[in-house]
Parts: sequence; structure tokens; C-alpha cells
Amino acid sequence: MPVLSVVTPVRNSAVYLPHALDSVARLSVPHEHIVIDGGSTDGTVELLQNRDDPGLHWISEADRGQTHAVNKGFARASGELLAWLNGDDELISDAVDRAVAYLQEHGEVGAVFGGMHVLDEQGVVRRRYLPGRYSWRRYLIMGDYIPTPSIIFRRSLLDEVGLLDESYVDAADYDFYLRLFERCRVERRPEALIRFRYHSASKTATNVWLQQREALRIRLKWASGPLDRALMQGFDFAKRTVLPRISRWPKLYS
Repeated sequence: MPVLSVVTPVRNSAVYLPHALDSVARLSVPHEHIVIDGGSTDGTVELLQNRDDPGLHWISEADRGQTHAVNKGFARASGELLAWLNGDDELISDAVDRAVAYLQEHGEVGAVFGGMHVLDEQGVVRRRYLPGRYSWRRYLIMGDYIPTPSIIFRRSLLDEVGLLDESYVDAADYDFYLRLFERCRVERRPEALIRFRYHSASKTATNVWLQQREALRIRLKWASGPLDRALMQGFDFAKRTVLPRISRWPKLYS
């Protein structure tokens, strides 16, 4: 039985998907890789048909978007632990092996996260980022200082929090992990776990402000009073107006 189930939603990702597949295949921990393709027309299906990676399972069919695809993947997963890796990103395989071993040795920990290496379209590392200390409230106020693809969590938590909310177009991951982290002990790993690829067609490049607007609505739902709402709105304003002008701004979170 796999210890780790990696879920990858894809649609027309043939350019970068081989790197994601290879990074999962290099894992030493028993694993499965569940790829949910949304009906690609760029050769993604043919690429998957020609792979013989142990533990690779995939389907290709029309879906309602990325969130729906991730939910289908989580529902199919059989591993004790779950991770969500997009088709244009990569695992740092040995670091993920160590994170999985840590979770196996520490049953009281429900989820871990780590840093990321930001790649350009050619796969060159342009930035290295390790998040600062963790608290649920910090995650609520600051949001995306934790790289979503670096999170590994126990599958049992799905029974408590349910799947992703498909009503969100671009911030369903943030809503999901807020709910999940509230239910468990979360720890930061001392190293990067993923390589995040920033390119012109990525969601981060094309929909970042939609994501921020949705994330603010999610935060405000959790606000406990006027002070919380003021902090959330102030930080959102800073992210939209001040932080984009500061080079290497993720270091502010260290």
C-alpha cells in the first residue's frame, strides 16, 4: 500500500508534466501518483499513455476545473498521507522522503509544509524561499506565506474537513488548508520541498489578484471582530500596492 498519494490536476500541461512525473517517480517512500487530466488536447494524454512509472494512475475526462480535479484525485487516493502537486511544478524528492518519514515518526503531527525553489520557464532557480514560523493565526492574516504545493497532510483529516469548495475560482486551496490546519498540529520543515515554476501561463501569473480578492473574502469569514477585519484589509492593501514594488518580498515572511 502507498504511504503517500500525490494528486496532480492537469490540462494541456505536456511541456512541463514530464518533470512533475519524474520528480514523483524518484521518491523512495512507497507512493502512488494520481493524475487527473481535464481533457487535454496538447499531447498530455499520449505522454501519460507512454509512461510506465510504478504507482502512476491517471484518467482523462472533462471536468469542472482544477478544484474539481483535485477533489476527484483526493477521493481516489489510498495513501495515509496526501500531497497536491500541480503539473508544472516538481517535488524535491529526497526532501519529501524526509518529510514523510517525519510524519510517520510523529503521529501527533497532522501536516507539514516547507520552502520552495522558484523556477523560470527554462527550469533555472530564480529564488529560494523558506517560510517563517507557523501559527494558524499568522496563516489566516498573511495567507500565502505557506507554499500550497509544499503541504503534506494526513488523509484522515479529510473526514473532518471535507473536500475543496468548488465555489472558489482561485483560492479554494487557501480555504481548504485553513480548515484543515485548524484541526491539527502543523509543523514547518527546515528545507524546501518543491520547485514551483513561474511562467506566463501559470495561475500565479494570470490570476493573482483574483486569488487575492477571494482570499480576502475567506479571511473575513474567520474574522472575530473589527480589529481582525482591519488587519486583514490592511494586509490585503499592502500586498496589492506596496509589496509588488519590493524585490524578493517573500523574505518579509522569514
